[in-house]
Order: sequence, then structure tokens, then C-alpha cells
Amino acid sequence: MTNEFFNKIAVVTGGSSGIGSAIVKELAAKGCTVCFCSRNGDVNNLSAACDGIIHSAICDLSCPDQIKSWIGNIIDTFGKIDYLINNVAFDGRVDFDDADEVEFEKFISVNLRSAFLVSKAALPGLRAGQGKAIVNLGTTNWMLGLAPFTLYSSAKSGLIGFTRALARELGREQIRVNMVSPGWIMTDKQLTEYVTEQDKADLLRDQALPFLLHEEDVVPAINFLLSQSARAITGQNLIVDGGKLMQ
Repeated sequence: MTNEFFNKIAVVTGGSSGIGSAIVKELAAKGCTVCFCSRNGDVNNLSAACDGIIHSAICDLSCPDQIKSWIGNIIDTFGKIDYLINNVAFDGRVDFDDADEVEFEKFISVNLRSAFLVSKAALPGLRAGQGKAIVNLGTTNWMLGLAPFTLYSSAKSGLIGFTRALARELGREQIRVNMVSPGWIMTDKQLTEYVTEQDKADLLRDQALPFLLHEEDVVPAINFLLSQSARAITGQNLIVDGGKLMQ
């Protein structure tokens, strides 16, 4: 069977840890050349752990000029972009009483505006590519109305509108735009900073599937939406949460 990912160019935002690093490793192992960025992560450790060709860059996705430079260099080097995964996220906990416009702008900048700016910069490369697929990483958080996540939910919920409208605009060019929305994934960061034993018990109670989810449970959904197996799918949101939220 032909490996459709071989020799493709994939771009991943926020790829140094968590779901992003799992995506980078998987696509590199499939034969993609993967270009990923991090604002301040340890990209060298990920490079050493990857089985494949990857190119890392330090890029603050809240800075439009840095985005243009990073994506521009990728297009100049490879002449195309086949796949774009807008993965970067900031999920800080802020009580609404304590929130201000500066905090709000931070959530919008990282979780929503970066997807717009990166997608816009990558569009010439996607038009020249063969994969022609964008996957945006969302969350079930806003669908559940969880607290204290009003700022995070405001930004992340905007991604579904962005995904659907962009899918409509780019569909005539056969560029597909979809979204994957994970539930609570047991990344190192979540386990270190947030998840308690009670949280784990609550998840196992509320999910239809009786196991905690990790990064490797999300990656296959992303691979599917990037692949030609999903050539007729665009503007959709695929939830990966063990069956806690069912639509």
C-alpha cells in the first residue's frame, strides 16, 4: 500500500509538548517532513526523539511578524505545504471576576487569532501542495460550559466558526478544513499541574469508555482528517473524549 504521507510537508503549531509533540512524532514516522514551532519549549529533545525529518523553530504565535517569517521560510524552502495542524493552545484558569481585557486578549491571541494568522500565511503553500488539509485543534471544554474557563471557552469556541466558514471558502480549491476536539487528555502538563485523583475518578464515571485518554488517542483522528480517506469531509468537528460528550 502506498504511504500517502511520504515526502509530504506538514506544519504543526505548538509542537514541542503534549498533543503537538505526539502529532510531530507520528507524522515524521510516516515519512512527512514536519516543521513545528514552539514559543519557549525544548525543541532539541523532541528532535532527538523523532524517527524522521523534522525542522523546529522558535516562534511566538502572538506576533504576526514572527508567523509570517516562520511560514514564509517554510514555503521558500519546500515550495509547498501539504498539511497544516493548528494545535497551539493556552488553557489557563482565570475566574471571570479577576479577568481583564489584557487576559482576554491573551486567550484570543493564542487560541484563535494564531489559527487565522498561520492559516493565512500558509495558504499559498497549501495551494501548491498535494495534501491540501487543515486540522484545527479545539476542545470539548466550551461545549460543557466548564468553569473557570470563560476566556478559554470564548476563544476556543470561535475555532468552530472559523473552521466551518474557511472550509466553505476553500472547498472549491479542494482544500479541506476540519477540527478535532479532545476531551481532557492526560498530558504531562495536565497531570503535573491540574489533574487530581478525584478528577480521574470523575472522568471514568462520566465517559462511556472506561479508560483515561492520552495523546496517542487523539493523533489517529488527526491523521484520518489529513488523509485522502477523508477527501469528502470538510467543515466538521470530530470529538475525541471517550464518549463523555455525545452529539
